Amino acid sequence: MDECHRWIEEAIGYICHEEIDRGHLCRPKKKAIAEPCLTWLDDTEVALSHRRVNKISLTSIYVSLDIEELGSSRADDRIIKNSTYIFEEKGRFLVSGEEQQGKTTLLKSAFRFFAAKGIPVVYLNASSITGSDLNKLIGKAISSQYEGLTIDDILSAQDRVLLLDNLHEIGLNEKFRGTFLEAVTAAFDHIIVTCSSSFMYSVPDVTTLDDYRKFELMGMGHVKRAEIVEKWVALGIEESICEKDLYNQCDEIKAKLDAIIRKNIVPAKPIYVLMLLQMLEAYSQQSLDLSSYGHCYQQLVYQAFDNAKIPKREFDTYLNVLTELSWDIHTSGEGINSAGLDTFFKNYQETFLSVDGEAIITKLEANSILQTRDHRIHFKYPYLYYFFVAKRIAESYSTSEQTRESVKTLIDNLHREDYANILVFVTHHTREKWVLDEINTALGSLFSQHEPSTLSKDEVAFMQEFIAKIPELVIEQREIRAERQKRNEELDEIERFDEEPGPLSLSEESKKVLSHELPALVNKTFKGMELSGQIIRNRHATLPRVKLLELAQEGAFCGLRFLTFFIDISDAAKSEVIKYVANSLKSNPELTNAEIQEHATNQFLVLTYGVINNVLRKIASSIGSKEASEIYAQLQIQEQSPAVILLEQAISLQFTRKLDIAKLSDTYSKIKSNPVCVRILKDMAVQHVYMFPVGYKEKQQLSSLLHIPVQSQRIMDRKKSTKG
Repeated sequence: MDECHRWIEEAIGYICHEEIDRGHLCRPKKKAIAEPCLTWLDDTEVALSHRRVNKISLTSIYVSLDIEELGSSRADDRIIKNSTYIFEEKGRFLVSGEEQQGKTTLLKSAFRFFAAKGIPVVYLNASSITGSDLNKLIGKAISSQYEGLTIDDILSAQDRVLLLDNLHEIGLNEKFRGTFLEAVTAAFDHIIVTCSSSFMYSVPDVTTLDDYRKFELMGMGHVKRAEIVEKWVALGIEESICEKDLYNQCDEIKAKLDAIIRKNIVPAKPIYVLMLLQMLEAYSQQSLDLSSYGHCYQQLVYQAFDNAKIPKREFDTYLNVLTELSWDIHTSGEGINSAGLDTFFKNYQETFLSVDGEAIITKLEANSILQTRDHRIHFKYPYLYYFFVAKRIAESYSTSEQTRESVKTLIDNLHREDYANILVFVTHHTREKWVLDEINTALGSLFSQHEPSTLSKDEVAFMQEFIAKIPELVIEQREIRAERQKRNEELDEIERFDEEPGPLSLSEESKKVLSHELPALVNKTFKGMELSGQIIRNRHATLPRVKLLELAQEGAFCGLRFLTFFIDISDAAKSEVIKYVANSLKSNPELTNAEIQEHATNQFLVLTYGVINNVLRKIASSIGSKEASEIYAQLQIQEQSPAVILLEQAISLQFTRKLDIAKLSDTYSKIKSNPVCVRILKDMAVQHVYMFPVGYKEKQQLSSLLHIPVQSQRIMDRKKSTKG
C-alpha cells in the first residue's frame, strides 16, 4: 500500500460517530476503505510514464481545477471558484463539463477529501444505474468501497455525502430518474453531481435539480498549468530539487505547453496537458521530420484515432479524408451540410480511391474529431482544423496556384486569429524555402514607411526630464512563488475575457489621428513577430545561420518600426492627450493650474514609457529563443542601437532565465548615457529578480551596477540572521 493509501486509511480510521454509553466512551469498530477502491482513487486512468517514477499516482499530479457558477448574465459578474469550494460548502451541486474534462477525477478528489475528515461518502456512477431503488444502489456501492461499513452506518450518520457521476448517462427514463433524484436529495445532506455540458440544456426540465447550484468545470489556464508542470518536474525529487532548477525547468516546459495550447487551440483539459508533457519529454532528444510542436499535434491526432478504435492500417485513409475535408471547409468559409458532404465525397472519389464516407463521418463524430453545429459538420477542436488545413497547404503549395493564392490571403489577413494560426501550423508541416520567403516579405511590408526605432538619446529626449523625476526603483523582498502566481492570474484574466494582450493603449484623442486600419495592422505586426519566433524556435538546428538572422531581424525590425510609428503619433497627439487629462483633473479644487498641467504631462509620459517598455518585451518574447542566442548576439553587434541592445538583453533574461551580471554590465556600459534606456534596463532586471531565485550576492552586484537600492533585502536577511 503506497503513501496515499496509508494517508486515507489513517485519516478515516473511525468513520462512524463515537457513542456514549453510561458515561463511557465506546470505541467503534474500525472502518476502512476497500483496497480496490483505494486503487481506483489513485488511478490516473491513462497510461503515463516518467523517467524518474515507475508508476505515476493521481495524487502526485492532481491539480484542483476552477469552476464557474452558471447563471450570471454578464461577463463581469462571473463567479469563479476553486473546485474545493463545493467540498467545503455543504449543499447540492451540479457540475458540468465536456468529455475528458476531469469530472470523475474531481469526484475522486472529493472522495479523498471527505474520507480524510471521517465523513461517510459514497460514489455512484450513473452510467451503471438501471433501477431507482436508492438503498439497493447504496448498499452495493458500500460493499465495494468499504470494509466493515453498512448502509445503516452511512444513512444514520450526521453528515452524509453522495458523489453521483455522469448523470447524463443514467439508465432510467425521465419518470424514474426523477424518483431516484428525489430519493437522493432526501437521503443525503451534501451532494455533488457531474454531467456533460450538453446535458445542461435538459436540466431546466428536471425539476428535482432546481435547487442545485450549477457550476461548469473549467480548463487548465496559466495558473493550473503552472501547478501541474511543477508537480511533473518535481516527481521523484520533490525534496531535493533546488528552487532555481525547479523554476527554470518549469518555465521551459510551460512555455512550450503555452505555445502548443495557444488560447485553447488544443483544449486545456488535464488529459491533454498530461499527454503533451509526456510528448515534450519524449521528443526533446529526437530528430523529427515535423517540428517538435508539429509532432505533438500529430500525436494528438493519432491518439484521437486510437480512441476511435480506427485500425492503424486505415490511418492514412482517415488522414487524407480529413485533410481534404478541412480544405473544403477552409475554402467555403463554413462547415459542410449534408448535401455538401455528398458532393465532397463524390469529388473525393474522382481523385482518390472510394471510401465509405457515411461510416467515416459517423465514426469521427462519435469520437470528438468532428461535430455537427447548426446542421453543418465542423472540426471539434481548433487544433484539428488548423493541423489539416496546414497539411493540405504544405503538400500542395508547389503544385497548386489556388493554394499559393490562399497563402497570400492568409498573410494579407494575418490579423485574423484563425489565419495566423493556420500559418503557424504550416511552419510545423514543412521546411520548404517558400514559407520563409512569404513570411519575411510580409514582415518587411509592415509599417514599411517608418525606420526601425533605435531609442537613441535624441529619439527619446522628450522623456528624459520625466525619467529624472520619477522615483528610483528599489529591489523589494518579494515571495517568488506569489509573484509568479500573480503573473499567471493576470494571463488567465486576459484570456478569460478574450482580450488580446498588447502594448498599445491610446486615449480617444490619440485615436483620432490614426487610420481605422491601425488595429489590424498592429495585430498583423505582433502575429508576424510570433511567426518568425515560432520558426526560429522550431528550426534553429536545421536553418542556416543567415536564414535565422534574417528571420530574427525581420521580426525585430517590424516591431521597432511600429515603435517609431507610436512615438511619432504620441508626439503628434501629445497636446490633445495632455489637454484631455488636464480637463479630467480640473474637478479637483486642491490642484493649481500649474499642478494640473504637470500631472497631465506626467500621465502622458507614463503611457508613452509603458508602451515603449512593453513593445520591447513583446518583441523579445515573440522572436526569442534560448537555443538561438548566438543569432541575437550577432544582430546586436550588427546594429548596435540602444533598442537592439536592450532587445538582446531582454531575450537573454527571458529565455536563459539567468541574471548574468557580466552581460548586464556590458549592456549598461553601452546605454548608460541614455536615461530612458537605463530605466528600461533597470525594470527588466528588477522584474527578473521578482520572478526567479537570485542570490543575495548577485543582488548586491546588481545594486552596485545599476544603482538600485536593496534596503528591504538587507532588513529581511538581518531578521533571518537574528532568528538563527
